Amino acid sequence: MDVPHQILSFFPFPILNTLAISVLSFIFGLALGFPLALLKAYMKRLGYLVDVYEKIFRGIPEPVLILLFYLGMTFYLPFPFSNPYFTVIFALTLRSAANQSQIFRGAIRGIGEEQMAAARSVGFSKLSSIRHIIIPQVFTYAASGLANEYALLVKDSAYAFAIGIIEITKQAELLRSYPPYDIVTPYIIAALLYILLTFPIATYFDAWGSKRKKKLGL
Repeated sequence: MDVPHQILSFFPFPILNTLAISVLSFIFGLALGFPLALLKAYMKRLGYLVDVYEKIFRGIPEPVLILLFYLGMTFYLPFPFSNPYFTVIFALTLRSAANQSQIFRGAIRGIGEEQMAAARSVGFSKLSSIRHIIIPQVFTYAASGLANEYALLVKDSAYAFAIGIIEITKQAELLRSYPPYDIVTPYIIAALLYILLTFPIATYFDAWGSKRKKKLGL
């Protein structure tokens, strides 16, 4: 199999699988991680639960987490954990939410308590202050961290090969076993594809965050 055919063999499904796992895990992680950050920052009584959650899911390696759900939970809940796509997205979502919670907490600290205090002093409730003061700024402060988190998820999606999903890494593994048994080229192609999937998006996040900070005078 020559190099052009090796490259084409990554399209479309291995790349689409990598993108789907990464993007969905990022979005669901955002949907869970942002509320966790708010709970930690503004509801101190629940903050320790957020700490426990973060320590658990940041402390377990991704392959262990994926296999734990796929092999362990399937026995108790065959639906939906017998589906490898659901399982890998579920596992990476929990991990990403723990990471994104810390990213957003750092962003909230960057905004500072003074703005919350000023909003409260002119009659805003805590919820109104969060909605109108904190949320419009928090994504600007978090943009760089979110860019890094997306890049990590693209790379972490490679662990999906452990439960049979043919994504970029699994496709490279399959290609090296075909004649002429080229061990190096498939992994070079895979490495370049990971760069192409991460660099433009991460660069855009960084540029957007910098532009927003300048616009807001931060």
